[in-house]
Amino acid sequence: MHGNSIGSLILIALSFVLGACSVFGGKAAPEPSHRVVLKDEGIEVREYEGHAIAWTTVPGAFDEAVGTGFRRLFKYITGSNLRETDIEMTAPVLTEPRRARVGATVKLELRRSAEETGPSSLAGPGIGGWSTGFILPPGYTKETAPPPANTNIVILDVERVCVASIRFGGKLDDEAAEKARQELQRWIAARGLDHSGDWKAAGYHPPWTIPAFRRNEVLVTLRSC
Repeated sequence: MHGNSIGSLILIALSFVLGACSVFGGKAAPEPSHRVVLKDEGIEVREYEGHAIAWTTVPGAFDEAVGTGFRRLFKYITGSNLRETDIEMTAPVLTEPRRARVGATVKLELRRSAEETGPSSLAGPGIGGWSTGFILPPGYTKETAPPPANTNIVILDVERVCVASIRFGGKLDDEAAEKARQELQRWIAARGLDHSGDWKAAGYHPPWTIPAFRRNEVLVTLRSC
């Protein structure tokens, strides 16, 4: 990340959200309720309970867009909403690419390409920006979550879902996520599993965690567990 973005994220993480997280990769924040269906070294298949996610989209390259999106969502959960209510932070922070073409999300494009022509990339040409998501704690839905003061934030409900994930350490950027995505895609293809193609990157630790101890993942929705 550029210096300003990294500095802002570290300050936020240190001061508020992830202060209890060790530089050696201790648990950063509560995670959504789920059960592990299958484990294969760094790959897991999990079934998540239904939950709500606050999403915001920022145009531009990965570092700047995710940094801006993170700060926007952090303001939302720390009182910048129409109820002036604080919301507990959870992990992971999700990121999803968006196409440069106006009105087209990568989620839809990826689903089409996964079904017709093979998987698309989390890095490379055609990506015009990134959506950042905070998973809201249990009990929140689109209807019950505090309405965002910033109209660039939307709350969406996610039903119970089956997800394949691959874990990797080090810096979380689009190139590292793409490398992990390709490995997960090969694993899924080898087992003949059907997926939605909605590839996401997920970060569980703040930037000041020693890179070797960071937990990052790439996630994709499976049609069934």
